[in-house]
Amino acid sequence: MNHRDNLLGLIGTIYRWRKAIRNVCIVALIGSVAFALWLPNYYKSTTVFYPASPEVSKPELIFGASSKMIEYFGTDKDLDRLLEVAYNNEITDYLVARFGLYKHYDIDSSSREGLFWVRETFRSHYSVQKNKNDALELSIEDTDPQLAADMANAARDKINELSQTLVKKTQGTLLASFDENLKVKQVELNKLADSLRYLQSKYGIYSISQQGDEITNELITAQGEVLRGRARLEVLSGNPIIPRDTIEYIKANLRAYERTLEKLNSPGKNNDNFSAQNFNQGLPLVAVIADLHFQARRQFSYDLERYYQIRAAYNSNIPAIQVVSIAERPIMKIRPKRTVIVVASLAAAFLFTLLAALIADAYKDVNWKATLNN
Repeated sequence: MNHRDNLLGLIGTIYRWRKAIRNVCIVALIGSVAFALWLPNYYKSTTVFYPASPEVSKPELIFGASSKMIEYFGTDKDLDRLLEVAYNNEITDYLVARFGLYKHYDIDSSSREGLFWVRETFRSHYSVQKNKNDALELSIEDTDPQLAADMANAARDKINELSQTLVKKTQGTLLASFDENLKVKQVELNKLADSLRYLQSKYGIYSISQQGDEITNELITAQGEVLRGRARLEVLSGNPIIPRDTIEYIKANLRAYERTLEKLNSPGKNNDNFSAQNFNQGLPLVAVIADLHFQARRQFSYDLERYYQIRAAYNSNIPAIQVVSIAERPIMKIRPKRTVIVVASLAAAFLFTLLAALIADAYKDVNWKATLNN
C-alpha cells in the first residue's frame, strides 16, 4: 500500500503542477530547438596512415649492402614519434598560416593572446590517435567540409615532411662528418703517395715482386757465368791449340759478367738505381709505404662509396609515412545532434520541474517566515 500511495502522491503532484510543468517544458522545447538550430554544422574528415620504418632510409639497405630484410612499416616507437610530431606547434602554426585560421575562427591576430587562442581553437577540432589496427587516424572537424578535408591532408603531409626532416638532419650530420673525414684522408693519401714516389725514385723499386725476380735471376746468371768463364779461361789459356781469338772472346765475356755482377752488388749512381744493394736497402721501406698506401686507398674508396650512398639517400624523397587513405570531403555532418539536444532538454526540464514540484508539495505546510525568523 505504501508504494501505491507514493505513486498516487506523485501522480497527484504532477496533476496539480501540470500547467507549470507544461509551461516549463514548452519554454525548454522552444529554447532547445532555437539553440540547436543556431549551432553550426561540423563536418569531420579523416586520413589514415602508418609510420614507415626508418630502416627504409638506410643507405646500406637501399643499395643492397646488407642482407637484412627491409621492414617497410614502423614499430610502436615510430608510431609514438609520429604522434609527438603531430602535436608539435609547428604543425598547428603551419595550418593556421596556410588556411588563414585567425580569420576563419574570428580571432584577432594582433592581440597578445591571439596565438594562444587560435592554437587552442584549432586543437579542439584536431585529433590524432591510434586505432585498433595500430594505424594513426588524423581527424579535423570544421564547419566547411572541404576545408576540413584540405586541412587533414595538409596536416598529414606536414607530419611526413617534419619526420623526413628528422631523418635527413641525422643524415646531414653524417654527411658533414664523412666530408671532413674524406678531406683528412685525402691529404694523408697524397702524403703517402708522395713518400712512395720518392722512395721508388731513390731506390729504383717500382715493382717489388717483378724486380726482385729480375735481380735474383740476373745475379744467379752473372755469378754462374763468371764461374764458368773463369774456369774456361783457366783450362784453355795454357792450351796452344786454342785460337787467340777464342781466348779473347772468353775474357771479354767474363769481364762483361763481372761488371754486371759488380753493378748489381754496388749502390746505383747517376740515377741508375737498379742494383741488388739498393733493392735490398729500399725494399722494407718501399714495402711498408706501398702497403700503407694500398690500405689507405682502399679505405678511402670504401668511405667515398659510403659517402655517395648516404648523399643519394639524403637527396631521395623517401616517405616517413605509409598512407592508407586520404581525407575526403565529408558528406554528413558529425555534429550537432539536434534531436538529442531537444530530447535531453525536454527531459531535463520535466525532471527538474517535477523535482521542484515535489519539494514544494513536501514543504507546503512549513511556515517559512517563522522558520527563517527563528
